[in-house]
Amino acid sequence: MAASKVMPRKAHRSSVRGGEFRFIATVLVPTTIFYVLFRLYPLAYAFYMSLHDWKLLRVQQTFVGLKNYQTILNDPLFIKVVGNTFYFAIAATVLGTIVALYLAILINPIERGSTVLRLLYFLPVMTSTIAIATVWLWLYQTRFGLFNALLTMIGLPRIPWLQSPDWAMPSIILMSVWAGVGFTMIIFLAGLRGIPRSFYEAAEIDGATTLQQVRYITIPLLAPVTAFVVVTGLIGGFNVFQQVFLMTRGGPLDSTRTLALHIYDYAFLRLFMGTAASMAFVMFALVIAMTFVQLRIQRTEWEF
Repeated sequence: MAASKVMPRKAHRSSVRGGEFRFIATVLVPTTIFYVLFRLYPLAYAFYMSLHDWKLLRVQQTFVGLKNYQTILNDPLFIKVVGNTFYFAIAATVLGTIVALYLAILINPIERGSTVLRLLYFLPVMTSTIAIATVWLWLYQTRFGLFNALLTMIGLPRIPWLQSPDWAMPSIILMSVWAGVGFTMIIFLAGLRGIPRSFYEAAEIDGATTLQQVRYITIPLLAPVTAFVVVTGLIGGFNVFQQVFLMTRGGPLDSTRTLALHIYDYAFLRLFMGTAASMAFVMFALVIAMTFVQLRIQRTEWEF
């Protein structure tokens, strides 16, 4: 009798485990195949290309080892391009984070009409980059642009926004912040809604001003959200391509040439795929390093 009761239980367990295994296999196998074919294999093949003197449409590709990496790291233009990319990523991320947090703090207390305000600020995020760049090209136009018209009205000289090496990158950063601040603001609003109202009520009872509440309650409790915004902003900043390609093509005097645009030029205009692949891996390493450093700093601040 005991054996007859134990055996069905074992059989039931084995059938349940078999069903779980089949379910896991059904879910994981297609996902694994997808990532191997469309993620890992292209990544490994790009690294393989970076080790060759690989030119598109050429039959024979010569193995050169790390020569491509040595060449680009000794190229003054590549160093300048890396500096431009750092400049854009850091400036756009910092400025966009500050503006988005400020707007989120202003909109959060509003009850009636807040949905319309969120929609208005989020509209540029849903708009095509080509359309945004076209409009801002007219705004930045030296003779007839709106910005220079406003400057002349108050007695200031015209600014060659996209024609000056000193003003071109700040102009693109300003446009990028305007286009993406709505998305970051929505993230901060979600974080603000997660802060208990009782914290602010206790601070008001203790006589804390609005600025003190923001400094000692809002900003510390939004630290995880801020870390997410900063990390994703830096990654997006390092991948900037469309704004630069549409507005300046890297000029004037390579002052707005970024890594993504530089890789595009080498890969699809000069057809040096090996050099472009090595640049892409240097860019990948820089993004990973910056993300790691940012997360370490932010984690230390949380622990403090």
